[in-house]
Amino acid sequence: MITVNRPDLDKEDAIAFIKGHFNEYIPSLEKEFSSYTIMKYNIFTSSCRSALYLTYTSLKLEGEVIVPPLTCSIAILPLICYCNLKPYFVDIDPHTYNIDPEEINEAITNNTRAIQVIHLAGNPCDMKPVKELAEDHNLILIEDCAQSLGAEYHGDKVGSFGDVSCFSFTKNLYGTGGGVIATNNPNLALKVKAIQQNLYSFPKSLRYYRFTRNFIESRRGTFFDLFYNILFHFRNKAISEDREGCDFLKSGLHNPSNVEASTCVIQLKKLDNLLEKRINNASLLNKELKKECNVKTQRITKNSKHVFTKYMVETKHDCANVIKKLQEKGIDAKHLEYKHGSFYQERFDRDPLYSKFESIKNCDNYLEIH
Repeated sequence: MITVNRPDLDKEDAIAFIKGHFNEYIPSLEKEFSSYTIMKYNIFTSSCRSALYLTYTSLKLEGEVIVPPLTCSIAILPLICYCNLKPYFVDIDPHTYNIDPEEINEAITNNTRAIQVIHLAGNPCDMKPVKELAEDHNLILIEDCAQSLGAEYHGDKVGSFGDVSCFSFTKNLYGTGGGVIATNNPNLALKVKAIQQNLYSFPKSLRYYRFTRNFIESRRGTFFDLFYNILFHFRNKAISEDREGCDFLKSGLHNPSNVEASTCVIQLKKLDNLLEKRINNASLLNKELKKECNVKTQRITKNSKHVFTKYMVETKHDCANVIKKLQEKGIDAKHLEYKHGSFYQERFDRDPLYSKFESIKNCDNYLEIH
């Protein structure tokens, strides 16, 4: 079976997880991560959710931030809930599914303070025109790299183009979670660290749950599937996360620990090999999908390296039949569902939290593709 993003945890990861309770790992992780960007300051966070929250609370902007609508809602919640900012939704390119630079140019007004690009599913945005627009209009450029660690645009890693870049380890690597804020701005780095120190500590029970979950999922089979589902059932009872609005954002914010950093250090060493496997799998998937009528995949941005953290498929066929055919060919395909930790996201024009922003109604490509 060609699997989708199966975790890769072994004895070395388990040893690091134990050592993380007694040793310093955060400084070495931040130093190691600097090889993935050209940024001087790399700050370990609990997640990309935390990274975005810390970024916007440190910047203290007022006005509008240009964002694409085809994204996880958590990427936009910090603007609405805590930072006195409004999202201005700009349509996506119908082929790459990323933000359209031409649409950005038309959307900039006197109220615009920043542009937040999102490298969707490991496919880099077209950063050259976006960066030029940000510089021409004196706007802060924020890269949301949650799904794209290791992806490249014109030979440079994503996260190397913005004023601030936010990463997730949860969506790219496996262990107990984590993220990074990368910037060349020393004042911003100091503010981020000061705010983060006042966040609560990560519950130990959740650390053990996450590591155990990923360790089990790396060995999926009849027995491990049963164990995994039991574990997830108790997780849902033990951990209360309100997925409605701002409370869901706040529930994921905490001051990261050395235990989380310890597994990230080991996982970073495996990243290049992991990405190579994902790219090879995508090549196999493309061959099979081309045999299916009216099945379209995300086009790779020109002169880019797509790392396929997620695999985007657009079809006019009945999804259940497409999934069934792929599974018969030995390809792991499934609906986006909460069963294994994902949740379906309502289209933004139908979500009360986002529908009040009129700009969403002008995003024709997004409204059709979602």
